[in-house]
Amino acid sequence: MAAWKLAPVLAAGDCTVFKPSSATSLSVLEFAKLTKDVIPAGVFQVVTGSGGKTGQYLLDHPDLRKLAFTGSTEVGYAVAEAAAKKLIPATLELGGKSANIFFDDCNWEKAMDGLQLGILFNQGHVCCAGSGVFGQDTIYDKFIDEAVKRFNSVKIGMPWEPDAQMGSQINEGQAKKIMSYIEIGKEEGARVACGGARATDGDLANGAYVQPTLLVDVKNSMRVAQEEIFGPVAVVIKFHDEKDVIEMANDSVYGLGGAVWTKDINRAIRVARAVETGRMWVNTYNSLPEKAPFGGYKKSGIGRETHKLLLNNYSQMKNIFIDLSEEPSGFYPKK
Repeated sequence: MAAWKLAPVLAAGDCTVFKPSSATSLSVLEFAKLTKDVIPAGVFQVVTGSGGKTGQYLLDHPDLRKLAFTGSTEVGYAVAEAAAKKLIPATLELGGKSANIFFDDCNWEKAMDGLQLGILFNQGHVCCAGSGVFGQDTIYDKFIDEAVKRFNSVKIGMPWEPDAQMGSQINEGQAKKIMSYIEIGKEEGARVACGGARATDGDLANGAYVQPTLLVDVKNSMRVAQEEIFGPVAVVIKFHDEKDVIEMANDSVYGLGGAVWTKDINRAIRVARAVETGRMWVNTYNSLPEKAPFGGYKKSGIGRETHKLLLNNYSQMKNIFIDLSEEPSGFYPKK
């Protein structure tokens, strides 16, 4: 269980939920404080501690009837295994390597905005980030040139600076992991079109800042195209037509998010339906409306969140049959 990081653990009734991030820890603790006189005692509980110890204890606890987890696919396996051993349900919202697909008839300004929203939002710490960028061959060079200009103009800064557009990675360990993937990409033959280094200007040198990065000339078989980097690093892959890009988008163990950019609504629907993923945006990215189901295919998870469907995962269906007739069945007549 070495993959566990600091993870606040919610135990609510018969369910346990793991949310691995220090930011979540603070928000969950504050939520517990605000609701302590509203929610009856025992209905909602917060248990703090490291995932490797506290989280594992809850996974092994015999009284829990449902497990839910948000985090890495690696830890998701452990949660699913714990649920299977106890024959209880588990829902998992895990990693992703989502395809952000750009056709040559896309709205150029919206597409450039969507490219950045897809991978730079929240410093790339988004499970459904559009980290796998597919550009049609007819616009590939133009696309790269413009994307480099946009990425290089992003203001990296402190969170209190009004003009800052991107901040620090969650911690130094994650920054190092991101940088290691950039090196892996270069070793595989990818080219760094922009970024590819730590941001060290002024006070940024004291933090875990990584420049917005584009890796180009990427092949879909490369590790950087298949594995989740979880940072502001997009890999750009050239495609020829619909069939080509759908095959590459589906050649992935993940299936959480994705987008298609085109003015042809029929093509947009065809591609959105064909890509094996839980959510596809059309001409937008990271639009997260309430009540829209969210969850993944394949190793991106099991189940859906943010929709009434999730209630099915926390309840059991029961059938009570009442015979209102006054007569016996007749199968065993009185002799």
